[in-house]
Amino acid sequence: MRNSLTRLARGIVAAGLVAGLASACQSSGPSTSGAGGLSADAPIPVAVPKGTSLVVADDANRLKTLFALSGEQDRLSADVSYANFSSGPLRLEAIRSGNAQLGRVGDVPPILAQYSDAGVPIVGAVKYDGNGLVLATSPGSGIASLKDLAGKKIAINEGTAQQAVVLRNLKSAGLSIKDVQPVNLGLAEFADGLRANQVNAAVLKQPDRVRYLASTKGEGSTEIPNAPGAYPGLYYVYASQEALSDPARAAAIREFVIAWYRAEQWLNDNKQTWIDEYLIKDQKVSPEDARSIAEADGRSSVPGFTDELFDTQQETIDLLQQAGAFPGKELHAKDEFDSRFADLNANTAGNQ
Repeated sequence: MRNSLTRLARGIVAAGLVAGLASACQSSGPSTSGAGGLSADAPIPVAVPKGTSLVVADDANRLKTLFALSGEQDRLSADVSYANFSSGPLRLEAIRSGNAQLGRVGDVPPILAQYSDAGVPIVGAVKYDGNGLVLATSPGSGIASLKDLAGKKIAINEGTAQQAVVLRNLKSAGLSIKDVQPVNLGLAEFADGLRANQVNAAVLKQPDRVRYLASTKGEGSTEIPNAPGAYPGLYYVYASQEALSDPARAAAIREFVIAWYRAEQWLNDNKQTWIDEYLIKDQKVSPEDARSIAEADGRSSVPGFTDELFDTQQETIDLLQQAGAFPGKELHAKDEFDSRFADLNANTAGNQ
């Protein structure tokens, strides 16, 4: 785990250097920044100039659909488009390389960003009270409880929230990563790895989990409930420091975060529309499975950049470092956040 995560961090840094050289020769979009740019401690502008553009690193059309259904897309002043990437590390790489300016991720990619000095701070946070990430088992795995994970092959995608969920569940059962057989796979490979018995357990996101369990029904695959606190339900939006140094894009990112909070509030009150239009129509899951997914997600809230949030994030950092990830560097959760976005909420004035 330690070596591959270090290689991943180095790869992100290398990709950033290449992108930096490329951007010196060719602009990635219309230039809207003022001379000298915006310093990291300067207030974020509110007005979004005409012609400002943003690319958002998305996953399975989630943000794109959420903003469209909630009406928030039409309220945005900037030209905002979306590009899908299947994991947090891939979204980080897209942002760091300049192919996107911001993205939604779980709790671990910001730690990877900090460790690799990627310059991608957190600008927004939402917390879900459901169980969006849960361990699923392969057919005939013999795993009936978390303690049964001992000695089993567990899918790991390093630098993702799924990795932290595995470690927390192991810890709750008195186990560590040394007590299992980690198998490094891409998130998109988890379900197929379970079907082929390449791994015995994997943390599956939705709708992958319901699809997998439906396809293996009657074969002995199952879900293993999380230990308390194993899934903190945290999702962040983070953005490149390069984009934040552009006054126009910084204002557009501020507006996007506020709109994200409103869109999540809309989702809490419009679950059936989300089920019909996103889960069934866009993600092609059955009505029954769509209801299960929506129920498992639970409701979201905006926790704010509080000491409680920092403590939860620091616990994740410590857990990962105890398992050998992110070696040789002292990481502080509070340093992952851009404090200029701390007071934003769904009621903040943001659209002009």
